[in-house]
Amino acid sequence: MPHLVAVQLASSGRSVIAHVLGELRSLGYEQAGRLDGSVGWEELFAAATTRGLFGGRLFYVVDDADELGPFPEKFEEWIEGKEASNVIVLVYGGKCSAFPKKLMGKMDIVQGKDVPRGQRDRIRAIEELAANKGLKMTREAALLLEEWVGDFEELEGEIEKFSLSGNAIVTADLVRELSKDEGARAMYRLLDGVCTKDAITVMLALRQLEDRMELLAVISALYNRLRLAALVSSFGDQCLDALNAKFYQGKMAREATKHYSKDVLWRSVAALGLCSAAEKMGLGKGWLGLEMVLLEMIRTQPPFSDQLLP
Repeated sequence: MPHLVAVQLASSGRSVIAHVLGELRSLGYEQAGRLDGSVGWEELFAAATTRGLFGGRLFYVVDDADELGPFPEKFEEWIEGKEASNVIVLVYGGKCSAFPKKLMGKMDIVQGKDVPRGQRDRIRAIEELAANKGLKMTREAALLLEEWVGDFEELEGEIEKFSLSGNAIVTADLVRELSKDEGARAMYRLLDGVCTKDAITVMLALRQLEDRMELLAVISALYNRLRLAALVSSFGDQCLDALNAKFYQGKMAREATKHYSKDVLWRSVAALGLCSAAEKMGLGKGWLGLEMVLLEMIRTQPPFSDQLLP
């Protein structure tokens, strides 16, 4: 007879399922099958109990369990506790209300976590995740992670990397070193290097990106970052809220305004826009064209010579 585990998904997505299945595997269970709610309770219990007669410790995963409907009273006596040789993992899209209260003591209800929506709440949640791993995370590191990792489900995996690194304190430099793949890290080094007017970092990042990312994606990221800086230089910080800019994006936009004049920023935005259009039409100069735009921007004050505009 099976034990039931009901997983109630939240905005955090399906990472909670992976955690539940990992726990079952660590206890010696093997996955026997994956079904959906269209099978019905009778077919589900028939499969689970029949396989249990011939196999070891097995579990079934049932997606869209909401479609199963209310739990039939005739199967209530079939439910076993945690010692059962078979487990049925029922995945619900939201709150599970299919079972009577008297069964709650025999089954497990696993509640997924809601993803914090506000930036302040997200950053606090990141810091709490780190603290749960025995790590202290600096504010700048949390801000950087909040920008880099758009999918909150990925955060636990990223923080796990930090815990394995042997560093008790997670700094922004450690985030840049370990978080994401090499292409993504090179992209952020390029964006930050341009904003801080660091020519060496920019050139090294460009070399790394040539074999790892599409040129148009890099141009687009630079355009968005420098457009934000240009708007800040023209209209002040109030435009950051209007554009829903993340804290770290706003911070680096303000940093760029310390190193470049308003004219340089707007000319660079225009040059990147023209560079993108030229590449799409097959008339661009490739990575060399982007390099020329960035180097002219970094070395020139006041702005560009007209000859280097695409």
